[in-house]
Amino acid sequence: MADLGNILANDDQLNEDQLRRYLAGNADASDIHAVEKQMADDDFMNDAVEGLQDFSSNARLEDYVSQLNKKLHQQLEVPKERKKKRAIKNLTWVVVAAIIILLLCIIGAWIIRIQRERESQKKNIITTAFVMQHKSIHG
Repeated sequence: MADLGNILANDDQLNEDQLRRYLAGNADASDIHAVEKQMADDDFMNDAVEGLQDFSSNARLEDYVSQLNKKLHQQLEVPKERKKKRAIKNLTWVVVAAIIILLLCIIGAWIIRIQRERESQKKNIITTAFVMQHKSIHG
């Protein structure tokens, strides 16, 4: 995606120079064969070459390509700006806050567990004392 100006960057496809020579009528036999083979294999390439052949002059074609590139860059900038707006500004503070909340939850759960254990021990002591008292009275 680094070279947005060269949409024909695949090694197995045509390069821009081959296509320009073909359109200008200056291509050698191997370039003509490569372009026509690619056109036969790929409908998109066939449509693209036919569309490019309709341009009357090279200057008009260059103007159209520059307009397309400009629009492409504008369309690619819109998602970048949206992404920047959605980004959390101070992510470190969010992480710190989340860690503090987690720690507070863990400490709270630990304190509740200790309180329940103490209540359970108190009940056991009371129950044991009651049983001992009951045995001493009846026994």
